[in-house]
Amino acid sequence: MRTARILIWTTLICTALLFTAMPAEIAKLPEPYQSLAELARGAPPEFTADTLLRIVERGRLSDQDARRALIEEAFRSAAAAKFPVRMQGLPGTLTDTASGSLSRAYTLQLDVLSLESRAVRDMLPLDPAIARKLFGDIARPGLAPLTCDDALVYDLSDFYQALGAVVNGAFSQKERSKFEHLNFLSDYLGQAASPQEVPPLALLIRSAAVTAQQREGLWANLGGLLETMQTDNRSFSASLPSLTFPELQSSLEKYRQRNHACETDTVSAPSPPSKIGAQAAKKPSTPKLDSYWQSPAAQQLLEAGKKLRYSPTGAMLTETERSTPEWQQQVADYLNQLAGWTPDQESSEADYYHEKCLVLTALIELVPSGSLNEKLVADYVGFIGNSSLFQQSPAEWFVEPRSLLDRLETNKIVHAKILDAFQRSGNPVLSLEVALERVLVGNSP
Repeated sequence: MRTARILIWTTLICTALLFTAMPAEIAKLPEPYQSLAELARGAPPEFTADTLLRIVERGRLSDQDARRALIEEAFRSAAAAKFPVRMQGLPGTLTDTASGSLSRAYTLQLDVLSLESRAVRDMLPLDPAIARKLFGDIARPGLAPLTCDDALVYDLSDFYQALGAVVNGAFSQKERSKFEHLNFLSDYLGQAASPQEVPPLALLIRSAAVTAQQREGLWANLGGLLETMQTDNRSFSASLPSLTFPELQSSLEKYRQRNHACETDTVSAPSPPSKIGAQAAKKPSTPKLDSYWQSPAAQQLLEAGKKLRYSPTGAMLTETERSTPEWQQQVADYLNQLAGWTPDQESSEADYYHEKCLVLTALIELVPSGSLNEKLVADYVGFIGNSSLFQQSPAEWFVEPRSLLDRLETNKIVHAKILDAFQRSGNPVLSLEVALERVLVGNSP
C-alpha cells in the first residue's frame, strides 16, 4: 500500500514538473500577425527572430503576454543564427570585395549577439526583470585574434547598448541604493578583452545613470583596462580612430606603447650613393582583399556591362536609348555571354553568387519595364533560389535580394514584379520578405 502511494505521488510530481517546464501556450495573434509569425517559423532562425521582434516593435499588439512570449521566442531562436557576432569592414575595403559583401550582410544585424541584445531592449518596457535575466543568459562569443590580413573587425555596439539599457532601467530603487546596478556594470566592464569593446563601453559610461563620483570611478576602471590591454595588431590599428574620448587620453599613450599597428615587414630603401648601407622604412599594411571581377570571364562581363549603361562619350544612356531594337539586341548578346559564366571560373562560389547578383541587378535596373525585364527578374529569382549559400550563410545570401528591393524601390512597377516573383519562388525567406513588406512596410498589392 505504501509503495502504491509512493508511485502515485511520484507520478503526480513528475506530471506537475512536466507541465511546469512546458512553455505557456502563446496566445493566438490577431491577423495578419499570426500568419506572419507562422511564416517566420519556417525560415532560418535569424529570420525567425528578426520577424518576431519586428512584430513586437510594430506596436500594434495590445496583449502584453503575447508580446512577452514573442520576444522570448525570438531570443531562443537567435541563438541558432549562423553569424555569432557582428563585424564591420574597414574603410577602403568595401567596394567589389568579398569582405565588402560580408560587411553588408553584417549590417543586417542578424547575428546572435545583435538579435539577443535587441530582444533584451524590446523586453525592458514590458518586464525589466525578465529583460535582465535574458541579458544574463547571453553567451558572449569568443573573439578570435585577427591578423593584419583581416578586413573585418568586431562590432559589439548592440551588446553594450543593451547593457546600458539594463543598467539604467532594470534595477529597482532599492537595488540601486545598494549599488547593484553599478556592480553589474563593473562586472561586464572587467570582462572586456578587445579594443573594439572600449568605444561602446565609453559611450555607456557617459550615459549611465550613476553619480558623478561613480562615473569617475568607471572611467578610471576603463582607463586601467585600456592601459593593460594587449591585443592583435589589426584590432589595435582599427581601434585608434575611435578612441577619442578625453577621459581616456592619459591611458591611451600606455595602450599605444603596449601594442603595435599593422605594418609590413621592414623593407630596404635605396640609399644615396654617398651613403653606405640601406635605410630601414616601414610601409603601412593593408588587409588582404578578395576583389571581384578578377577572372577573364568576369572582367569581360564587367566591361560589356558598362557599354549597356554608358554611351561612347561616357554619358548615361536614357530610357529612350535603352528602348531601341539595337540596344535590346546588345542585351540579348550580353545574356548569351552571361549564360556561359560558371562558378568554377571564380575564386569561390560565394564570389560568383555576389558578382552574378550584381550583374543581374544592374540589368533589371537598366532594362525598361516589359517582358524582357520580367524574364530577368525570373532569372534572378531562379539563380538565388538554387544557391548553396542560402544554407551555408543565410544572411550573406539575403543581402543581395534585399539590395535588389532597395535599389528598385522607386520603380513601383518593377518593385511590385519583384515582390510577386519572390512570393512565387517557394523560398521561405523570400516569401517572408514579401509578407513583411506588405504587412509592416505597407507595400500592399
